[in-house]
Amino acid sequence: GNVISGRNAVTMLRSSKLLVAVGLFAVVTLAAAGPPLDAEAKAAKAARKAEARAKVGSANRPQTDRERFTPEMMEGRRKASALFAAIVEPKAPKTVTFPLSADDDLKFHAAREGLMEYVTKSAETYDLNNEDTKKSLRDKTTSNQDKTRELLVTAVQAGQTLQQARVGLIIAQFESLPAETQEESLAKGRERMEKMPAGARDKAGQRQLSKHNEELGQLADLKTDADKEAWVNKRYQPSVRKVPKMLEETK
Repeated sequence: GNVISGRNAVTMLRSSKLLVAVGLFAVVTLAAAGPPLDAEAKAAKAARKAEARAKVGSANRPQTDRERFTPEMMEGRRKASALFAAIVEPKAPKTVTFPLSADDDLKFHAAREGLMEYVTKSAETYDLNNEDTKKSLRDKTTSNQDKTRELLVTAVQAGQTLQQARVGLIIAQFESLPAETQEESLAKGRERMEKMPAGARDKAGQRQLSKHNEELGQLADLKTDADKEAWVNKRYQPSVRKVPKMLEETK
């Protein structure tokens, strides 16, 4: 029994480290125009898993936040994922340096949760059974994608790397949230960062810096604004002119 318990403990520790690493990667790669278009499918799958786990339960560990989510809550998150790019307005990137300052680092790590919390609440006001509402959200999604691209191009032409512009844009979006939402997300982000395995945060910062330096080398060879725009367009490729299935026109 003790051997099995020891193995379980090791497995849980490894799983915990993996979840933290995945969380960091998700934040670093958060698309400036919103989550990937398959977010709906992922949210629906998560809802099914959470419902199944809630029924089975476990005497060996408490339920995770995801397992405590009701089907209604998961549906709300799914809706928020679909509306993310339409609701979160693109912002001119905040000028940042790598490694990030302690303040910017905390905001960056708190941004994903803060933005999703804001979108989840805002999404409740939209009736997706109304075709006019869906059309308006489709139009807003694509226009926000275009605006995001323009802001990134402008930032790179002004001397920033795409890594700087992406991270700065996410932080700027976070700073535009209501003060209460920012405070709550910062508190949770601070707590989460304190629980990170030793060195995990440093490695994330090193990856950011490495990407930044790599792009600096590439941009040094580009002399014109047109060259820099083409360089950005090649690297920033959201699903252009596509919208989440939830917003598609009913046929």
